Amino acid sequence: MIVFIHGVPDTPALWAPLTGALGLQPADYSAPALPGFGTPLPAGFSCTKDAYAEHLVGHIEALGTKVHLVGHDW
Repeated sequence: MIVFIHGVPDTPALWAPLTGALGLQPADYSAPALPGFGTPLPAGFSCTKDAYAEHLVGHIEALGTKVHLVGHDW
C-alpha cells in the first residue's frame, strides 16, 4: 500500500497525474485529504504539525497494513 501525502495548501488531487501514469488502482494506494484541505476542518482541530501528524498516523493505522509513504510540500 502506498500512502500519498499532500502538502499545504494542496489537496489529494495533486497525486492524480502520478497515480494515473503509474497505472495504480484505488486498492493500491491511499491519498487522504488533510483536515481543511479538501475536507471540512473538524471541530476543535488545532491545525498544528502535531495534530496533522496524529491525523495521518490514525489514517495509516486504520489501513491495517504496512505502507510506503510518499510526500510532497512546497
